Amino acid sequence: MRWIDTYFPFTNPSFELEIYFQNVALLRLKQLFSIDVSASSSDDCNLASFAKTDTWKEGTNCCSWDGVTCNRVTGLIIGLDLSCSGLYGTIDSNSSLFLLPHLRRLNLAFNDFNKSSISAKFGQFRRMTHLNLSFSGFSGVIAPEISHLSNLVSLDLSIYSGLGLETSSFIALARNLTKLQKLHLRGINVSSILPISLLNLSSLRSMDLSSCQLYGRFPDDDLQLPNLKVLKLKGNHDLSGNFPKFNESNSMLLLDLSSTNFSGELPSSIGILKSLESLDLSSTKFSGELPSSIGSLKSLESLDLSHCNFSGSIPSVLGNLTQITHLDLSRNQFDGEISNVFNKIRKLIVLDLSSNSFRGQFIASLDNLTELSFLDLSNNNLEGIIPSHVKELSSLSDIHLSNNLLNGTIPSWLFSLPSLIRLDLSHNKLNGHIDEFQSPSLESIDLSSNELDGPVPSSIFELVNLTYLQLSSNNLGGIVETDMFMNLENLVYLDLSYNILTLSNYSHSNCALPFLETLLLSSCNISEFPRFLCSQEVLEFLDLSNNKIYGQLPKWAWNMASPQLQNLEFMAARRCYDVSQRSCLSMFPGSKLSKLNSALVLQYYCPG
Repeated sequence: MRWIDTYFPFTNPSFELEIYFQNVALLRLKQLFSIDVSASSSDDCNLASFAKTDTWKEGTNCCSWDGVTCNRVTGLIIGLDLSCSGLYGTIDSNSSLFLLPHLRRLNLAFNDFNKSSISAKFGQFRRMTHLNLSFSGFSGVIAPEISHLSNLVSLDLSIYSGLGLETSSFIALARNLTKLQKLHLRGINVSSILPISLLNLSSLRSMDLSSCQLYGRFPDDDLQLPNLKVLKLKGNHDLSGNFPKFNESNSMLLLDLSSTNFSGELPSSIGILKSLESLDLSSTKFSGELPSSIGSLKSLESLDLSHCNFSGSIPSVLGNLTQITHLDLSRNQFDGEISNVFNKIRKLIVLDLSSNSFRGQFIASLDNLTELSFLDLSNNNLEGIIPSHVKELSSLSDIHLSNNLLNGTIPSWLFSLPSLIRLDLSHNKLNGHIDEFQSPSLESIDLSSNELDGPVPSSIFELVNLTYLQLSSNNLGGIVETDMFMNLENLVYLDLSYNILTLSNYSHSNCALPFLETLLLSSCNISEFPRFLCSQEVLEFLDLSNNKIYGQLPKWAWNMASPQLQNLEFMAARRCYDVSQRSCLSMFPGSKLSKLNSALVLQYYCPG
């Protein structure tokens, strides 16, 4: 028995030949591509769906193959989903893909078609209802025939860059595709005003026109899009307007106007967006105080108003947003106190209030934020102590409190957070000793420009993931042996400058910091050129100023491999304690200076 009879015993004989040829067409399509996991490396892809074409084998019915959907009666292919399949190759106008005229759904997203064009042949799929070619390496100008697919319900051609759509085609698409529920053209250069016809598509539910180089003014009239739930206009820097007007029957879930030229104050009518879950107005020109009606957005989970011109205090009604997990009000002109706003907001994961003019005490209700992962209150005028009794912050990975007026000692809980990755308390008035760190995941520590004293805690030298360590401009003392850094193999930036400690070369030092790019050891009571520098191969910035180094540069330093010498951009060895400038400069014989990068600046202060 033939496989056609097995799968479709009642198939109209007139379809048999077509069923055979569609099998052949798919096998030919498979031969056009190699399989490369990097072609579908997006986070949107599930590796379980990778390499669907492995099931496409000659002699079997294509309707049983992964990604293929057939009409149960006729046996004709009506759907093809090869998204996230790791396909690498090209699709030209002669591709056997275009031998499947009955396709209604086609999804080729997240592959790499190596700068293929979206040709006019795609316009022949007149029955198509769903077309997704997003993030698959297409490039060039999209053929205008794409606007002929008048039955489309969903169209996604999104890409990061490289695709264009002529203005006339964009307008035709908006005019002809009247059944659209989803229109995603992110990253496609249309260089056009926003067609009014798009705002008349009553069926539209999701529209993403991010980074499409739209310009002109967004209409001030009420949006007549009763079913619209998602509107993204992000990255259209020349698109202006005020906050869109919605009627009370709206069901908007996500609104993203970030990185546009929208301006004005937020209207009190924003409160009618009862269903809104995400609002992003970052990097726009919105200004003024936040209306109290924003407290009515009780479904809101993410609010980003960063990089705007908002002012005034945070309205207390913000505490009504009990579902919010991401709140970013950074880089505005907000002022007032923040201590009592977050008593009820207990689901926060990200809280960023940095670069404003907030004043007063630290957040008193930090204990309530048990889900918090990221906290940034830097660049404000907060004063007083950091609360000493805080618990249940096991998810906190980032703490940024720099450039405030905080004083007192650093509380012990900050040293024992199990998930802490980045800690920045720099440029405050903190004092006292630094406790031992109990956060093995730490990658970055900045405690610079405070009034801390005592020794450098030994636990720092056991933080094997540490890449950035900044302890400069404090009153730290004691002796630090260069061998202590041996475990910090991932260190990229190290600054111990301007303390009262002493950096000492251990006699058998063999310290290797293979990724160290910046080393700042000014005023560290160093009496000889640090021996461990002989093993640094990528060092670019070195400061040894205000130390007690004198005499000739050691011969081993000139025997270092030339790459690190050529990469050095700055080397300071001020206050050479020789009598004459000549002997000071003899540390760097002229014949050797030619090896240094032309950007190298030698700053010496050689008395006499």
